[in-house]
Formats: sequence, structure tokens, C-alpha cells
Amino acid sequence: MLKQLVHNGIMVTQPQLPSHLELTIRGERRELSPKQMEMALAWAKKQGTPYVGDSTFARNFMRDFSAALDIAPPLKVDEVDFGSALAIVQTERAARERLTKEERKALAAQRKAKREEIKEQYGYAIVDGERVEVANYVAEPSSIFMGRGKHPLRGKWKEGPRQSDVTLNLSPDAPHPPGDWAKRVWQPESFWVARWKDKLSGKLKYVWLSDSASVKQEREAAKFDQAVELGENLAQVRAHIEQGLDDPDAKRRTVATACYLIDALCLRVGDEKGDDEADTVGATTLRPEHVTLHPDGTAEFKFLGKDSVLWHKKITLPPVVRRNLEELVQKARPSGNSKRNKAQLFPGIGSSDVNAYLSEVLPVLTAKVFRTHHATQAVRDSLLALEVEASDPEYKKWAAASQANLEAARLCNHYKKAPAKWKERRQRANERLEKQRERVALRRDQVREAKDALAELRREGREKRKAAKTKAQRDRLRVSYAKKIERAKKKVETAESRLARARVARDKAKTKDTIAVKKRTWNLGTSLKSYIDPRVFYEWGEQVDYDVLERYYPKALRSKFAWARGQERADGSTERQDEASSQRQTN
Repeated sequence: MLKQLVHNGIMVTQPQLPSHLELTIRGERRELSPKQMEMALAWAKKQGTPYVGDSTFARNFMRDFSAALDIAPPLKVDEVDFGSALAIVQTERAARERLTKEERKALAAQRKAKREEIKEQYGYAIVDGERVEVANYVAEPSSIFMGRGKHPLRGKWKEGPRQSDVTLNLSPDAPHPPGDWAKRVWQPESFWVARWKDKLSGKLKYVWLSDSASVKQEREAAKFDQAVELGENLAQVRAHIEQGLDDPDAKRRTVATACYLIDALCLRVGDEKGDDEADTVGATTLRPEHVTLHPDGTAEFKFLGKDSVLWHKKITLPPVVRRNLEELVQKARPSGNSKRNKAQLFPGIGSSDVNAYLSEVLPVLTAKVFRTHHATQAVRDSLLALEVEASDPEYKKWAAASQANLEAARLCNHYKKAPAKWKERRQRANERLEKQRERVALRRDQVREAKDALAELRREGREKRKAAKTKAQRDRLRVSYAKKIERAKKKVETAESRLARARVARDKAKTKDTIAVKKRTWNLGTSLKSYIDPRVFYEWGEQVDYDVLERYYPKALRSKFAWARGQERADGSTERQDEASSQRQTN
């Protein structure tokens, strides 16, 4: 609960527009208003991209552009000559390309200074007497909505907020920031600084305190403490789910079946979405076409999950779960010749039902905690199996952390498209690796040559001493060749040192290349940011002498998870865990 929240609001950007712009629309020249200019220029910037060839994208944009122009029926793309707008865009691009290196540096310095000025004004808040950063203090400007996958709203105009749309969260002692803000409220239980309703989706958008703020750190730690608590009580939770699978009450049986899938498959709950959102599903919004029950006892699940990412897994189900799913599929299956409909396997069941059922055995347990627990456990198991030692080179420790992160990403189905120029990247990587191999071969030859030279020098010294006629000659030769041999030994040592460094560089490049290939279609950032308890990585790093938070986590997440560097107890727990445990017992 906050006691104080003082800030200056947020930065609401205004577009830089030309003083005048005309387009030919259905054969007539028309001067555009500022909003119409903004839309026309945004469309012109998309020329040459696959988006303009997407019929849904183009149709949605032209409908909104027509509405802004107050034209009916809606325009088609070929009824508007965007040449004037495109000329402005191309002129701006050409001007940027003509800039000299010094001019680019000067402009970059100006932009940086402006960003710092804006951050100083809007990027900080006073929270309970402490100056902390604000996370996303610049409101997103108006733009064409891109969407992900086959989002039905892609191409529509997404109007950015004005100051008069924005509500500020301020404590009673805070001065009112200058500007035409919608209103101010005081919600001390919340960590948002500003909010407004998105004019496209109708959902509230928030500006939050930075993850580095102590109040956010405490809440983040509490989130992972819940996953720890689930792990400690997983047997009881699963027993509760198993009991419900055979419950006489149909609804409890249905909810328990959904809970089983959430646990076994690491699924999101997937509450029903509106008609204006992409057709993505989760556990409770599965439909018959998403599940195939095979005769061998396996069940195959195939559907589009969050962000329209394909989710495809096959598992063996216990008989009671299979029986329940068969019953649910039969009830939901459409009659007649229709192969598809919107009937769900779990009608009327949502996250509130699932969470209420889970909290019967473990208070405040929610479905999302399963993904956090399972992802963290996948990391823990992977790190244990890889058996990295403190004496291993750092690149091997980095690879172990990456592999563990990859296991969590796979488990959570954080799939992504392969990079557009993957073949070119592979070619460059192979060329770099081949150069590393050639360098190793060269250094190996140099070691052999140095050793051969040393052996030859020793042989020559022995023969000359043997041929010497007097003891004095032999002594002089011994001293002379001792110095030559010492220099030759140093050359061998230098060559061997260079070979060792070349081998390390080759192995490091090979390791990084192997990880790059493995994670080509997996987004490791999402699991690292939201699902993996950083304490597992940190404590493993302590054991193998590798600062994971500093060497593996990106800068933004190092700040987010600074709390993970807790003082370890003798029993392996941390102060934060002890405090959480004590608080649960008190409650």
C-alpha cells in the first residue's frame, strides 16, 4: 500500500506534420486535416511492405480513413492517389540518407539530449519519499494497428491518447501537474501512474512504476514465492484435482479436467475473447477441433495460443481424464455436416472457476502460477543435468544458462518465426567458425614447428659438444646452447599459449553457434522475464562461480530482478523467502 505518489504526469506526443497536404480522392483533389494527414503519411510509410498487400489490413485501414474523411461508401485503395504523401515520406528518407557521418552524430546527440530532458520531467516519481523511475512514461502515438498473426483488427487506425483522455494516480499531497488531464484519483493499492482507455480495443492502458522500484520488487518476489509454495504443496494440489476428475457434480468434474490440462500441458487459462480479437484459445476455451483423441490412448492438442502462436502437443492421458474429454467433446460437437463451430469443451468455465477450485486446497493459488512453477522447475532440472563445474570456462556456463532458458521457453510454447535472413546469418556464422578452425590449425602448426626447432637445437648442441676436443670448448657450447634452448622453450610456451587461446575462441564460437541454432524459433526473453524464478539462476551461479544476473540477464532485467540477490541462509533459503514464509504463517 503506497503512502505517497508524486509525479508530473506522462509525455503525450504530438506528430510533426507538413503545413499542407492534398490527395486526389475519387478523381477530386482534397486538402487534408491534421488527423487525415497523419493517417495518409502512416499508410505511405507502409508502401513496399507485405502489409499493404494484406486484404484485411488494407480494407480495415481504408474504412477508418474513409470515416476520417467523412466519405461513404468506404474507399478502396485504388480510389486514392497517395502520391503526395509518398513523396513527402521519400523526401524525408532521402534527406536522412544524404546526412554525413558528423551530421548523423550531431542529430543523435540532439535526440539524446531531448530524451534526457523528457525523462527528467516525466521519467521519475516520488514514492513514499523515494525517487524512483517510471517505466513507460511516453504515451504511444497514433498509428496503424499491426496486430499479431491474423488479428481481425490489423490495419485499423489506433488513435493515441490526448491529455484530456489520461487519468493520473496521485496522492493527496501531490501538486497537480500542469495540463488538461482527464482527472486525478488516489489508488494507494495500485502501482500505476497514469491510465487511459484505448480507443481501438476499449481496454485500459497503464503507465507503471519501473520494475526497479522497491514496491514493485516486493510484488515481483511475492509472485515467485507463490510458485515456490505451489512446488511445496504440488502433491496435495494434484490430489485435489484427481479427486475432482471423478466428482459426481458435472461442473466440478469439468473444472477439474481443465485444471488437469493446465497442469499437465502448462496451458494458459484462456478466458473467452471478444469477436473483435484474434481467435486464440487456452485451456477453458478449447473447442472440439482442437483436440484429437487417438485410439492408442494419446491426446493431440493443436490450436493457436496467445499472439496467434501455434500450440501443438501430444500426451498420454489417464483413463478418467480421457473419459471426461470424450464426454465434453461429444457434448460440444456440432450436429449435422458442420465440422466447426464455436461450442467450447468447457462451456461456462473461466479463470474465476478454475482459481476458486484451486484455492480450495491452497489459498490464493491461481492457474497462472502453474506456468511459473513448471518453467522454473524446467530450468532447475536442466541446470542440474548439465553438471557444470566452477572450473569450467565462462562460455560453458553461459551455454548452460541459455539451454535451461530454452527448456522453459519450449515448455511455455514461446515460439517465434525464424529470423528473416537466417540463411545469410548461418553463412556468416559458418565463415567465422571456419576462420576459428583455420586459426587453431595455424597455431597447432606453429607449436609443432617450435617444438621441432627446440628438438633440433638440443640435438645439434649434443653433437657439437660430443665433437668438441677440450672440456673448455664443451663448457662454452653448453652455456651457449643453454641460452638458445631457453629462448626456444619460451617460443614453445608462447605458441602453446596462442593455441590454447585459439581453441577457447573456437569452442566459444562453436558453443554460441550451437545455442543460436537451437533457439532460432524460440523466444527466450518472455520466459526469462515472466516465468523463471531468478533465484534459481542466481543460486546456481553462486555454486559454479558465475554471476548469472550480471553476465546472462539483459540490463533491463538485471534491474527488475535486483531483489534476487538476497542474503542466503545456511539452509539455502533467502531472507526474502523466510519473510514470505513468516508472513503466510502470520496470515
